[in-house]
This record gives sequence, C-alpha cells and structure tokens, in this order.
Amino acid sequence: MLLSVKPLLEESPATKFGWGDYSQGSFVDQLDHQKCVLIRCDEKPLTVEEFGLLVVGFNLTPYPYVGGAAPRSIIPVSAGEDIVFTANESPPSEPIPFHHELAQTPNPPEYVFFYCDTPAQEGGETPIIDSTLVYRYAMENFPEFMQKLLQHGARYIRTLPAEDDPTSPIGRSYKNTWHVKSPEELDEKLSKTGGCSWKWNDDGSVRVTSEPVPAVRFVQEQHEQNHVYQHTFANSVVAAFLGWEDSRNDRREALRFGNMDKMPDSVLESIANFMQQHRILHKWQKGDVMAINNQLVMHSRNPFNGVRKVFASIWGPPIVNPGIYRPEKSPAALRKPLMPQDPLVFGFWKVPKEVCADSCYNAIKAGYRRLDCACDYGNEKEVGEGLARAFKDGLCKRKDLFITSKLWNTYHKKEHVPLAMARTLQDLQLNYLDEYLIHFPITMEFVPFEDKYPPEWHNLQGKMVVLNHDIGETWKAMESLQKDGKCKEIGVCNFSTQLLRQLLSGCEIRPSTLQIELHPENTQQRLVRFAKEQGMRVTAFSIFGATSYVELGGATMSESLMNNATVAAIAKYKNKTPAQILVRWACQRGTLPLCKSSKAERMVENRNIFDFYLTKSEVEKIDTLDRSRRYNDPGDFCEAAFGTYCPIYE
Repeated sequence: MLLSVKPLLEESPATKFGWGDYSQGSFVDQLDHQKCVLIRCDEKPLTVEEFGLLVVGFNLTPYPYVGGAAPRSIIPVSAGEDIVFTANESPPSEPIPFHHELAQTPNPPEYVFFYCDTPAQEGGETPIIDSTLVYRYAMENFPEFMQKLLQHGARYIRTLPAEDDPTSPIGRSYKNTWHVKSPEELDEKLSKTGGCSWKWNDDGSVRVTSEPVPAVRFVQEQHEQNHVYQHTFANSVVAAFLGWEDSRNDRREALRFGNMDKMPDSVLESIANFMQQHRILHKWQKGDVMAINNQLVMHSRNPFNGVRKVFASIWGPPIVNPGIYRPEKSPAALRKPLMPQDPLVFGFWKVPKEVCADSCYNAIKAGYRRLDCACDYGNEKEVGEGLARAFKDGLCKRKDLFITSKLWNTYHKKEHVPLAMARTLQDLQLNYLDEYLIHFPITMEFVPFEDKYPPEWHNLQGKMVVLNHDIGETWKAMESLQKDGKCKEIGVCNFSTQLLRQLLSGCEIRPSTLQIELHPENTQQRLVRFAKEQGMRVTAFSIFGATSYVELGGATMSESLMNNATVAAIAKYKNKTPAQILVRWACQRGTLPLCKSSKAERMVENRNIFDFYLTKSEVEKIDTLDRSRRYNDPGDFCEAAFGTYCPIYE
C-alpha cells in the first residue's frame, strides 16, 4: 500500500511512503518542519480501521480527551480503545472557529489527526492556518493586547450541563469533560486545580472559570534534532469568542485575561477576520487523513449540508523520540547537545572599545542572554564594564547569562592556559565563564601578558611564529579549568572533522560546542552533522557572509548576502529584512547564530525572527547558494598579512 504525504501549508510535492515505511521518525520530522500534512492512499481510500493502525503505528503518547467543549462519540477500532472518536458534533449549520485543540487546558495534545469517512455533500471543509502568522498579525497590530496575554494568560468561562446537549456546539457535559460521575467528584477534581473557580446552578449545570492558561507560547526545540523557535497564538480565545454561544452561555462573556480584565471585542473580531482571510481550505475526500502539529497550526470547520463523517484522534509526544542523537548507535559517553531556550548569540568581534560597554548593555537590554567574547577581540574589559552596569541596573542576574570566551593561540601551553583564563575573568569582572573555547587549532609563540595584550597574530618583533604543539595537552589544561570551576563547559572553534576526531579520541571531558564560519555560501553540512552526532552544539559566526570582511579587504560588497537575489526575494515575500532571513535560516538548521551590531535598533531587528519561519523549499533555495566560500581562513590572510603560510582546513 503506497501513501502520498503532502504538506498543506506550503507548495511542496507529495512524498511517497510504503505502508510500513512511514515511520515515527519520518512523521515527526515532517510535522515539525511542515506543520500539517495530508495523507492519502494511492490505491484506495483508507478505512477507519487502517486509520487506527496508522496513528498507533507512529508510537505516540496516548492522550485522554479531558477538558474539551464539544460532544464526542467513540468510534471502535481494533488498533486500540478510545483512540478514534467523532470530530466536533456541533450542528452542521454552525461553523467551528479557529483554535488549537484543547488550548484552554494547561497541556494540550501535540498531534491532532482527522479522518474522512464520508465527505459532506456541500461544505464541511477544514480550514487551517499557521499560528505563527496569527501571532505576528496580533503583535504588530495590537501590541498592548498581546502584552496582557503574555503577562496574564487567558481565562475561559463556560457553563456545562450535567448531560451532553447535542443541540449545542459546546454542549459537552461536565461529566464527560472531566470524566466524573457526580458534582462531588467534580468538586474534588477542580479543587486540585489552582486558580480555577466554579459555581453550581439550580438546574444542575456548573459555571467554570478556568485558571489562567498561557495564551502565547514559544515553541523551542522539538524532538531533539528539530529546532522550531517560533511564537504561536496558542489559545482558543477566538473560538470561545465566536463559538461559545448557546442557551447557557454568552460568547461575549466567555473570556477574561488572567487578571480577570475583559478582553476587547474589537481586537478579537479583527484577529478572527484576519484568520478568515488567510486560511487554507481542505476539501475532504473519502479516506483522507489530515495530521496537524497542534503546537503550530490552528484548525476550524466550515458549515455543511448532508451527511459528513469526520473522525479524530489526538496524541501527545513521541514515546521514543527520533533524532540525530541515537544512543544505540553512539558511545555511552555521548549526550544530546543541550540547546538553549533562546538560540541567538551576541558577539563582540570588531565592536570598537569606545562603544563596547554600551553595546554589551544594550544587547542585554534587547534580550540577548548569550554573549560571545574573546581575548583576541581586545574589548573584554569594556564588555566587563557593560556587564557590571547591567547587573547593577537589574537588567539580569549573572545566572541568566551564558558567557563565552576563547583561549588565544599564544596561550596553548599548559602553564599558560590558566593565566589566560585568569586575565579574561579579570577583564570581564566575573568569577566563572559558562564556556571557554580554543579559538584556533594554531599554536603560536608565547607573548608575555605584561609586554602585549592581547598579543594578536604576531610577536613583539612583528612576526607570526607557529609552533609544533600537541593540542591534546592544551585540552587537558582546559579540562582542569572546568574541574576547578573556572568554566562550566569547554569547546573549540575552527576545528575540522579530523581534528575533532583526534580530540575526541583522547579527551576526558568532551567538547560542548563547535564554533565555525557558517552561512549560505559555506554551509559545511557534513561538519555540522558530525559535531551534532558527537553531542556538540554548533555556533555559527559570520552568518551574513562577506559583510563583515569588506572593511578588512577580504571581500567586496558585491559578494554580500544582503544583496543576494535569492535572499532578497524571500525577504520581500516574508516582509522581513535579508539579515532576518539569514538569522532565521541559521536557527532552522539547529545552529546558534552569532549577531553583532553597535546600533540598538539593529540589535532588536536581528532578534525579531521568531514570528515567521522558512518553508522547506525556501531553505532549500538558500542552501543552493553554497560554494564552500570561506572569508575567515588563516590559510589566506596569515600569509598576506604576516608572511606565514598557515592553512588549517585543507
């Protein structure tokens, strides 16, 4: 049996899978990247029995249907009990507004499946919309409303009958909603939910005001190897505002902010209209299966005429997460690289001393929590001044930041490594680093601190002197720094695959990070994959390509990715800047992009990349720009500048 799996939110061709080949890993990867797919059998319509087998075969966590508003009926299938049920059984004449399934509950399901047994004679389509698109519209047009949602969350208010009411789109009884048999059982269950309140009515119904529920979510890493990093309008406020209306409920009284302030009708109406204008309709055929990433996509239902039988199944996360990191295929010492909540890094390379302290302070103020420093940048003292001011003014605490610095080439001998760390900590006014990296796999002649600091690429006689040295000795000294509490993690920069293999073969503490030059013209796919498989994060510097090297004479403006036609076209379509497209591209690769600017407004702009995403085809278009073009290559600039030939990548 051959299955066609086609994305519904982007123009991409269908992928073909044999019935037994559409595995959990393939499914999860597709839903992380493409958010919503249509599954059809090429030979014949799938049956409901086959639908049950399909969803069970993905090995997802069972999810009990608790807290929903709509009446449901169980559809028995041999694959399992209570896994397939009718979709919302509200009257055919009633549209079902956009919502994330069970977003009014603290822990919504991760996946929602729909199966079409009988398509409606007319209407009954299932509209879908990218939740991040809705978030962006709301944030750009109603920032005060969104700030209140972020700060307080949403409360949902609904009166539930004692028995299911099939005449109402929200007629599910409190007994079926919370799986209880009596008012006393419900009292006991709700009493364990902090922040919620309820009142019993004379007719046996109950009016429940939910606890404050997050209404805007930041979806970060998913399933180990897929890095989403998107804000979503993750709630059911529009569905409640438009659809929670029956003899017991007034839709205009169904919502409050978490602080009990009423939500403005005009804002909710505008967001609902935007959804209606930008929705994508799916017209059902018998046997169709729609799979939705419920964290990223909202769905609804159009009114219909005639008989329509669409069934649903909801599930939690994968039981066994697929991913690049596979313990059964890797040494026991490996671990999955720990990705941060915020992937963006602010770097201080080429930031002038006279503005560096302010740049550090403003970067923290703009939201950056990962800071990248180095002895060689010559401005760590100024970074330290900015840090001290940020701490004093209460912008953040030391524990909120992840601060990286780097060991310079002249300090590779074991006796010099702790001295270099001590100087860095002194300049940064810190007691420890979060991460200390070997800057280059190049060992140079030692230059005394008191004679010249930072020593740069040449000695006191102006010569670059490269020494034969075992980098393993340097690494053991780095390990000692971590053991002594001077840094929490240690890693490397500008290492090749072979150098990483050599280091890994003899180290006691494995490197946490590989920092390398990465941009669309130098994607280094194999090196990135290898580092991740060895449990390392990958930090990407020079993500804008030639831009940082023009003033150094290493590139021309004609090479700048900011002017590239492919990047510019995608930026225009997304209504974003080329820089934002490049930062987003780096994030979606699962790397940590380094950004830098002395301008506060540019710092904010570079961070504004979590309200859109690049489709698979857009990422592939950017990937085609790869030409293995390096701009930061000691094999080129060392000979030109210092008369020393020093290749490290060949």
